[in-house]
Amino acid sequence: MKVAIIADDLTGANATAALLSTQGFTTLTCLDNPEYAEDYDVVSFSTDSRSVSYQEAYARVSRYLEIINPEITTISKRIDSTLRGNLGAEVDAVIDRFPQLMAIVVPVYPSSGRICVGGSLLVDGIPLQNTAMRNDPKNPMTESSVMELFRKQTNKNLGYISLSSVLAGVNTLVRELKTLYHKNVRIVVIDATTDEDIHQIATAILKTKVPFFCVDPGVFTAQLAYLRYSSGRKRTNKIFVTIGSVSELTQRQIRKLRYERQVCIETLPAETLIDYAFHPETASELVAHLTSKTDQYDVVGIDTVELPEHICCLKTLSAKYSIDENEVTCLINKGLAEITAQVLEKESSPFSALYSSGGDVVVAITKRLQGNGVILKDEVEPLTVYGNLTGGSCCEIPIITKGGFVGDDNTLVHCIDYLSAKVSTQRKETAVM
Repeated sequence: MKVAIIADDLTGANATAALLSTQGFTTLTCLDNPEYAEDYDVVSFSTDSRSVSYQEAYARVSRYLEIINPEITTISKRIDSTLRGNLGAEVDAVIDRFPQLMAIVVPVYPSSGRICVGGSLLVDGIPLQNTAMRNDPKNPMTESSVMELFRKQTNKNLGYISLSSVLAGVNTLVRELKTLYHKNVRIVVIDATTDEDIHQIATAILKTKVPFFCVDPGVFTAQLAYLRYSSGRKRTNKIFVTIGSVSELTQRQIRKLRYERQVCIETLPAETLIDYAFHPETASELVAHLTSKTDQYDVVGIDTVELPEHICCLKTLSAKYSIDENEVTCLINKGLAEITAQVLEKESSPFSALYSSGGDVVVAITKRLQGNGVILKDEVEPLTVYGNLTGGSCCEIPIITKGGFVGDDNTLVHCIDYLSAKVSTQRKETAVM
């Protein structure tokens, strides 16, 4: 067991386990008997303790700690993304059992609009206490400050690391974390607003060599586990992205994806793609480069434009290659399809799903893979469809396709999240017992 998740409800236990499942970990949500825990990389326990007393929550968490060795297993105290529940009692239980550990509290879930700035939780830009959670019948949230919530629920020494320190980089974080630990601080609240911030924090805490456990809604735990255990473990369930559209909307969608998710997307000049269309054998170096990026990223891909100045002049290319403008666009699409096909067809390819934008690009990819078409299964958003390729070398691979002028700024992020969830549910290694 590499990671033990202790959540205060079943929904949270499943959600965090699912995040790690998408990263290639074998996961089990355990409702009671932990007999099979050692057979899985990640075991997620539900204490059903969100609305019980301090004493009862403490006892329920303590029960599962008896079977965990923090020297070989990363402990994740999963908390609600709106900070409901017995934060203090459940963190106290871990610290009292393992006093050498420091709680790293990263109470954010950027893709769901939960960020922490100035030590306060914001939900879609609104302080927690000013949201509908203020009127929650069981756990009314009248406080936005994460620090204040812990102060009211625990007598452990508290520390705080600001967003400015996170943005200053890993070395600054390492220095501050070590200082707090040696001052006997055992609960540290850290600001974060993006997945990149979370990645920085996870990298830093591992670099400190300070004994710790995670306190978060799941994203920090997933990042930490990814960094800590990725070596020696084959990573699958990656998504390949091929974007041929050059619309202004597409450019905004790509920028939004880069900002909110950890992705690697290479922008390829039109001339390069045309060369690949004429000489497919020259693409092997790029294919190897893209595949290698899956050691660090779950989403890897290619596009042709991310800034207005990247847009090529079809007339110039037409003159250069002595072909008409329509043939130029066909060759660009053929180059995109060639790279995509070589990446997907590569032996032991880590990619198990595809996103493609631009109708002509989808057609080119399908033809290059010798497929028959797409079996449609769902509409992710209007004019944005999910299905499986049929026929050819990548038969049944999940795919989302859409036009270049379809959706809003968030559509690409939504599509990638949707595809990630679909790929995750196809894994047979996740269980509930």
